Amino acid sequence: MRREHPLRILRYSMKNLWLLIFPIVRGAYHFASREDIEAWLRGTWFELLILLAIFGYGFLNWYFREFGIVKEQLYVRDGILFTRQRFLPIRNLSVMAVEQPVWLRPFGGEYLYADAAGGLLEATDIKLLIRRRDEKLFLSAIPRLRQGKRHHFSDRVGIWRTLLFSMIFSSSFSGALYLAVFWFQGGRIARDLLHEFQVTERLNSISATLAGRLMGIPPAAVALGILILSTWLLSFLANLIRYGGFRMESDKRMIAVNSGLVTRRHFYLSGRKVNYIDIRQNVLTKLCRIFSLAVNCPGYGSMQGAIPICMPILTRRELEETMPMIFPGSRLSRNKLRPPWHSWWGYICIPFLTAAAVIPASSVLLRLFPAFDDVIRYFIIMIEIPIIWKTIVQFIAFTTTGISISRNHACIRYCKGLTFHTIICDVNRIVKVRIHRHFWHHLTGKCHVLLYFRSESPRHCTLIGMQYSEVKEQLKEFL
Repeated sequence: MRREHPLRILRYSMKNLWLLIFPIVRGAYHFASREDIEAWLRGTWFELLILLAIFGYGFLNWYFREFGIVKEQLYVRDGILFTRQRFLPIRNLSVMAVEQPVWLRPFGGEYLYADAAGGLLEATDIKLLIRRRDEKLFLSAIPRLRQGKRHHFSDRVGIWRTLLFSMIFSSSFSGALYLAVFWFQGGRIARDLLHEFQVTERLNSISATLAGRLMGIPPAAVALGILILSTWLLSFLANLIRYGGFRMESDKRMIAVNSGLVTRRHFYLSGRKVNYIDIRQNVLTKLCRIFSLAVNCPGYGSMQGAIPICMPILTRRELEETMPMIFPGSRLSRNKLRPPWHSWWGYICIPFLTAAAVIPASSVLLRLFPAFDDVIRYFIIMIEIPIIWKTIVQFIAFTTTGISISRNHACIRYCKGLTFHTIICDVNRIVKVRIHRHFWHHLTGKCHVLLYFRSESPRHCTLIGMQYSEVKEQLKEFL
């Protein structure tokens, strides 16, 4: 049996540091003068005793937590008074991951995650802080990748493709989330940094300078543009750091994925546990005819901020070569069931009507606040751009949405948000089909189709405006 890295003692101890509040409150209650404070400091033996108890409890937690590989099972035992034992058969593992944060490398430590299809939703079944030398114990228990042209497939993503992937899949929203985490979790430190570097004053100065050179654009609009660009850049850098050095290997039964420039991550996926592959595109990548390949496998992509990517950027030929190595027998096929031509309005009605409603709303605002004419006009344009873009996306979705089922394989195309998805899976991975009809669908003979997939957490896709009679015919085995 082996124990975790000794740094885990600190983690166990941190949970109980709140106990120090009692001696601090005890002393603060008697603080009346400088002499009282000095006397309290001289009598800190009680505080040191509590601190020793906290770290002693952390040491006991670490000492009584053991792990190992026993009879082809990952075994973990913990508990001081009441012992808990966990057995996770290696054959049932869907994902094993090794994470090497930059701050752990000098200490020879790394995190190990082991996940199976069961357990809590979106939660890792077993997480250990191990020594680097203990990594071999786990890697020797999982099947090794077979070599040779017949079985083995390997590809490394170059720096230019990583840059392109980071640029395409970065967003201001993701950057804003990173900034929010920094702001709320960093607390006073984040606000002190903003004050120290006079970020607000510098932003106002830059905005006023640029607004003076860009005629007709108010400083507030320029400031908003700078903030949006900054948050997008933050998301871009985060994706670049996370997916830099990306490499994927596969022999059909096992998939190995390595990525990360600062925090290195190594994933080992069981091929038979992959529920489906997800080919992703947006408008730009559709125009360039490039694809991003993701997989749905319990435990993969569940880490905070991670995308379950298997290959970031692929051409059509590379995609067709890669898919069978990840999901044997998979291939792209033409839609056999697609929305009829008169369903186009159901796809674009919401964004189109929203874009149309902005025009009278802007007229009202201009009449009510004529002094802010430039600002209102700018913000109206900024609001209209994403709405019009969404209208274009929805129209493209109307031309591409559909489903094809043949030889026990399903190929499903749909759009969610601004991303186009192509799901390829075995038919037995579709666990439920739900048909939803509004009252006007009974007049037009249409319906919405919701397809639910086998997954650790609920996953489904929605096909809008399908012909009801064709759906009943093509999907009769599910209904």
